Amino acid sequence: MSLILLNEDELRQVITLSEAIEAVEGAFTASAEKRINIPGDFVLNLPGVNGAVDVKGTYLQDAPYYVIKIANNFQNNPEINLPIKSGLIAVFDAATGFPAAIMVDNSYLSNIRAGAAGALAVEYLANKQIDQVAIIGAGSEAYIHLKSLMVVRDIGRVTVWDYSPMVADNYARLMVEDHDLNIQIAPSVEAAVQQADIIITNTGSEEPLLEARWLKPGVHITAVGNNNPNKQELHSDVLQRADVIIVDNLERHTTLGEVHHGIKAGIITVEDIQGELCHLIIHEIPGRTDPSQITLADLTGLDSQDAVVATLALEKALFLGLGQQIGVGLGQSG
Repeated sequence: MSLILLNEDELRQVITLSEAIEAVEGAFTASAEKRINIPGDFVLNLPGVNGAVDVKGTYLQDAPYYVIKIANNFQNNPEINLPIKSGLIAVFDAATGFPAAIMVDNSYLSNIRAGAAGALAVEYLANKQIDQVAIIGAGSEAYIHLKSLMVVRDIGRVTVWDYSPMVADNYARLMVEDHDLNIQIAPSVEAAVQQADIIITNTGSEEPLLEARWLKPGVHITAVGNNNPNKQELHSDVLQRADVIIVDNLERHTTLGEVHHGIKAGIITVEDIQGELCHLIIHEIPGRTDPSQITLADLTGLDSQDAVVATLALEKALFLGLGQQIGVGLGQSG
């Protein structure tokens, strides 16, 4: 018996963004059809080193594998020249329970599924004809979000803003090198978004950055930086002005996400949310019905998406012969 060890470099070779988007769309469909077993996660805190370990498990009905994800977040790591986030994904045979793969992805697959979910939000909510895209927050996920968006929409111009001008400059340079984009660094969030047709916020900010008065009619916003109760990227008036609000999980948005802040402040109610992205994808609820509407997708991330992306990565790696085979033995019976 053996399992495959795959590192981040190998994982970057096996999945195309169009494949990831298709896989994540399938996960949303499975969620709408209640074909996913997600028992919940647990967090192991290490306060002495300012660290936290988040463990999640997912199984999609009739899938060949189930997946356990371990995500590390150690805030002191930059002091010793290490990234804050790291982790791995363990894939197990769903018929026998034996381990099939260990993927030391360092959050790469999570970035892929986040970008794919963002692209699907754009596909089902944004206007078909767009010109300008605004990127608010130019961290590692922002590369995948823009690349994924380019799979579903043609882009004319990109404006990017980040707290760090150096980070924004590096982001612009790399995106120009990879895609020859017309990309400009904006001096402020307001300058970045005023003419934007699509806005992607991904900063992890705890102070609202985006204001409703800066938005032009017809804009679509995808907010993806809010995955804990303290984070907030949008002023509540953005929620108030939005004509269509879609979330990825209604239950989670009672405690997380931009919507959570709006409900807590009394700006909106649960009834102001059209529903979940999975139900929009299978056409159970309406999305945009007019080109001038302002639409908002508030995405906090779903574990099922990590599972389908990891399964896709394993199947592609097996086909391509990538990864290191490791013998695990069968152990003793009884």
